[in-house]
Amino acid sequence: MDRLGQSASRISIAETEDLSIRIDGLRMAAPTGCVTLSEAHVELKPGEHILILGARGAGKTLFFRAMAGLWPWGAGHIARPGRQLIALIPTRAYVPPGVLRDSIVYPRVDHGADDAAVAEALAAVGLQSLEPLLGREDRWDRALSEDEKQRIAFARVILQRPRWVIIDSALDLVDPESRKRIEVLFEGFLADVGVMYIGGHASDSGFFTRTLHLVRDPSGPTFKPADAVRPAKRVRFEPKDIAGC
Repeated sequence: MDRLGQSASRISIAETEDLSIRIDGLRMAAPTGCVTLSEAHVELKPGEHILILGARGAGKTLFFRAMAGLWPWGAGHIARPGRQLIALIPTRAYVPPGVLRDSIVYPRVDHGADDAAVAEALAAVGLQSLEPLLGREDRWDRALSEDEKQRIAFARVILQRPRWVIIDSALDLVDPESRKRIEVLFEGFLADVGVMYIGGHASDSGFFTRTLHLVRDPSGPTFKPADAVRPAKRVRFEPKDIAGC
């Protein structure tokens, strides 16, 4: 992995004390071309709700991974707060097996929130029915529906109170009532938390304050992991999965 793509240009990521996110000249090199933003220079303020809109195959998950620092190949610069101030919510939420309370506060199993705070977070996302089960051990990845697992991801946001939430299409998997409930949280209790939502559909709910577009440039730089190593050392590259916020 150390030599993989060592000759390819890379996206520069800097963690700053400023709570804003700045993106300059971002070009993400993909196997099928280059993905860029519709605006070359972007500054996003905490509390803003930004929709990053991309058609199918336009590099939405690639952009999510680039913001997380998991896809470095390309060019340009991203300046953002430290990782501890950002919650990342992938398309499929991860809820590990074990005691339900630990699964909810994951990955911060030593989180100081008491059961009352956890119960309040569950109620805020419409999962108060899970409160009696907080001490139960189970395969929650199997026992819970996709909708419930996604709502648990947002309960974590309530408990952890990051300054930014970056979401890869996760709201598309919850029912309309649950989505509205989550949007209301970010308009009230979590109003100071910035939201960057990467999705494939425009919204007329009025939730987003700004929309940017992902643009594919077939003539731009590409990165093909299989070409970056010699045949004798050929490996298959799989970007690291993000477990959740």
